[in-house]
Amino acid sequence: MRLIRFYILIFIISYSHIPSLYASSNFSNVHPGGIYVTEITKAEYNQDLLIDGQKILKWNKDNKFYLLYGLSYHLKTEQHSFEIKNKDGDVLREIRINIVQKNFKTQKINVNKKYTEPTKKILEKIKKDRIKLVKARKIWFENNPDIEFILPVKGITTGTFGTKRFYNGTEGNYHNGYDIAADIGTSVVAPSSGKITLTGNFFYNGKSIFLDHGRGLKSIMIHLDEILVKENQYVEKGQIIGRVGTTGKSTGAHLHWSVLVNNTYIDPELLIDKRTIEHLNLEGS
Repeated sequence: MRLIRFYILIFIISYSHIPSLYASSNFSNVHPGGIYVTEITKAEYNQDLLIDGQKILKWNKDNKFYLLYGLSYHLKTEQHSFEIKNKDGDVLREIRINIVQKNFKTQKINVNKKYTEPTKKILEKIKKDRIKLVKARKIWFENNPDIEFILPVKGITTGTFGTKRFYNGTEGNYHNGYDIAADIGTSVVAPSSGKITLTGNFFYNGKSIFLDHGRGLKSIMIHLDEILVKENQYVEKGQIIGRVGTTGKSTGAHLHWSVLVNNTYIDPELLIDKRTIEHLNLEGS
């Protein structure tokens, strides 16, 4: 039988935003918000793979097969073991990851008081918004995604993943995406192909687009000025889907772009400039 080479690959971005690659036969090091990537067999690829009962991303590139797993920002800085199972509950393999500490930046932001002290009426809208957003996050679109992402808008980076944010002096949620400042009306394009699963105008997020690339890999674009696509529409990479704005809990014109893998926010910068492709040595294959 042909030997199958097995590689463990971890993609993270360092504080200076330079990607690092770690390999280990025991525990692999990764920062919160990173991606664990490993080559799998064709037999494994051809079945549902689950961690803690949740289907995880499989990817096929030139008849090579990979598993991608997003590591939560909230994971403790310690060693973690995860069992990969099939739908029958059989354990196929175990992955071991050491979450290492990262010193994230801190930002202090002043916003309208309604965002930090919402009224009863606003709380009712927030509750309705959350139901729609949670539902969209759980959608499974069976599609082999294109993970050679491009930037969704040209502009200046004003926010990075993991930043600790204080709103009007009170600590809020960590920053779960990547912010790019640009003039209102600047075109926003799809960073990769996929299906539009949700659009709407939400209290915190403003005008928003959920773009599902397939198998749990999703992009979320928020604070838009204009939405140019409809739900269930399929879009190609580079296609204009919206315009930069400053709607919702925003203090200036910019695009906030979040990425989900296995319903977990990961650092979007890990998917741009073909970083994943280059680390897998697939260029030119």
